[in-house]
Amino acid sequence: MKVYYIVDIWGADTLDIEDADEFETKRDIHSAKGEGYDEWEVDWLVEEMSKHYFHNRDGWEIERTWREGITIAVSDDDKNFIGKFESILEFEPTFMISKVKE
Repeated sequence: MKVYYIVDIWGADTLDIEDADEFETKRDIHSAKGEGYDEWEVDWLVEEMSKHYFHNRDGWEIERTWREGITIAVSDDDKNFIGKFESILEFEPTFMISKVKE
């Protein structure tokens, strides 16, 4: 399924679906009851979009902004607006290990 998102939205910004990036997902974000959206699936979808944007788009250039949070506007496969979501970059410590030469 293709969904759409616009990154770094400000309060007064006009949302134009033509400015949105496409994102391919296997998640079914529609509610099992046939009305609305599954809240958990949408949250996981926005997390996937955030990771994709950070690693494949402009995320590294705006890393400082990510720490404070950015707003992502999300639309479904029919280009219907779902909502705005805040995404904050969390840091996971990683370690590089090498043996000390004696």
